[in-house]
Amino acid sequence: MNSKAAPRRQAATSLGIAVAAALLLAACGSSTAKATISSKSVSATPWTSNPRQVLEPAWRLLAKEVAVSINGGLAWTTKAMPPGVQVGGSSVTVTGKGSVLAVESSGANVKVFRASNTSSLWTHESLPIRWPVGVVLGPRYDSNKVNLGENYGTDVTSIAINEGGAQTGSVPVLFVSDNGGLAFVQVHLPTSYGTYQAAMLSSSTGVITGGNSFQGVWFTANSGKNWEPAAIPGFNPSPNNTVGTPVAFGTQIYVPIALGVGTNAKTTLYESTDGGASFKALSSQRGVGSLIVAANGPDIWFFNAPHEIMESSNDGVSWTTVFAPTLAKEVASAELVSPTKAVATTVNYGCTGFKTGCYYNSYQQATTNSGKTWTEDTLSP
Repeated sequence: MNSKAAPRRQAATSLGIAVAAALLLAACGSSTAKATISSKSVSATPWTSNPRQVLEPAWRLLAKEVAVSINGGLAWTTKAMPPGVQVGGSSVTVTGKGSVLAVESSGANVKVFRASNTSSLWTHESLPIRWPVGVVLGPRYDSNKVNLGENYGTDVTSIAINEGGAQTGSVPVLFVSDNGGLAFVQVHLPTSYGTYQAAMLSSSTGVITGGNSFQGVWFTANSGKNWEPAAIPGFNPSPNNTVGTPVAFGTQIYVPIALGVGTNAKTTLYESTDGGASFKALSSQRGVGSLIVAANGPDIWFFNAPHEIMESSNDGVSWTTVFAPTLAKEVASAELVSPTKAVATTVNYGCTGFKTGCYYNSYQQATTNSGKTWTEDTLSP
């Protein structure tokens, strides 16, 4: 899960590898990054399914503190943010072992604050950022561009940072921890510019999604020394396709992708079990919606259509559609705490008249009966 102002997990190739690489490099401009998009085969380790986590934590950033729940949003414990850390420009995660991490970027360093639980004191570490050679950052750094991701099946934590460039778009860097955030290493990315999100199985293996005008999915099996386009049936990098936030649980990686635009669009949830080298389609829906997936062992919930959840309890072999009229129109992020409990940050928006009485409200909602009914918890504004 990743989080900015709310819990988030927190936004590909029938083209030949060489063609996909050319498209990415053309979209991103010249690259001086040490990593490359390779036309050679990078071997990927086969993976097996992992058991579910019984108590997967959820959290939310409030005005000056972080709230943590380990029982599906029924009860919350709050902890004040570290002194001087601004909620608007930071990101928070809770590891599988219960440690709380708060991260912000100063441009020169990644500041990592750790607390072993909500009652313990914060400790602090600064990680120097190795920016690509020749990259010049802008005069002010783009806030809310630090995204933390947690793989609860392996306790792998990733930090994806996208800073504003002086004369270009975002400049990305990626840090990964194999031990729940106790130590991080910087992983090379394939280009100097672009906006990426990560779903990592380890510091050596995982995927990134995003790019610039052509959104794609790429995988590495050697700590970012090489990146290759993932093999995804029916998907080509295109400005008409939207790649959702990737999610990793254990040895599985999930990526929701909307193919096309308008009434002809189709959204498909893809899964990889070989470290991101290849994906298979698990479930598809007409239209483009939330593009949010939550996973916990064999349990997968796919949020796309309004007031509707596609659920599987057997690694995507079969699916059940759950209609949820009390769930808000759009889901911004979700955490599957157990097979029947989940916490989601949701959004309702609309207008009471023609361009009048417009509203946009964010909520924290929870369910304890497999998504059939949702209640708003006390943390919602």
